[in-house]
Amino acid sequence: MDTHKINDWLQIVGMFGVIASLIFVGLQMKQAEQIALSQIYQSRSDASVQTSMSTTNSPELLVAISKVYKDRTGELTMSEAVALEHYLGANITMFENNHRQYELGFLNEDHWQRSLVELRCTLSEPLLRQMIFNWQFRDSFMQVMQSLVNDNDENAGDCWRVDWPISDKY
Repeated sequence: MDTHKINDWLQIVGMFGVIASLIFVGLQMKQAEQIALSQIYQSRSDASVQTSMSTTNSPELLVAISKVYKDRTGELTMSEAVALEHYLGANITMFENNHRQYELGFLNEDHWQRSLVELRCTLSEPLLRQMIFNWQFRDSFMQVMQSLVNDNDENAGDCWRVDWPISDKY
């Protein structure tokens, strides 16, 4: 074989090597993205569980949430209102995080829609809405919340009112 043919074959082998390397790098990037999304989801789940479990550690919060369910927010004591506000702050921070993750493409549409349903219900309660709108959030998230408030005002739902056959005692 002459040197030109050998050179041509080496170039062809080199191109296949470059293509194989690019495919390998692409697969590694896809795997790294899936791992990152999994870690984000796990962090979000951990935060949600921790926030939900915090209710069991606070008698004031349990009573406050019960009063919200029973449409008795006017009966909240100061300690109940403070507990409710801190709990609400943690929840709204998670909603804002979900919104940001959604904007960045790290949260799928179904999960974001479930978040919107929960956020809409939270914003349907006037006291909770008042607490929330005293805080500062990113403009895009504030717009989402304002849109939900407007929607709630037009289509008043009853997210918090329950007719469970339970005692009114706290």
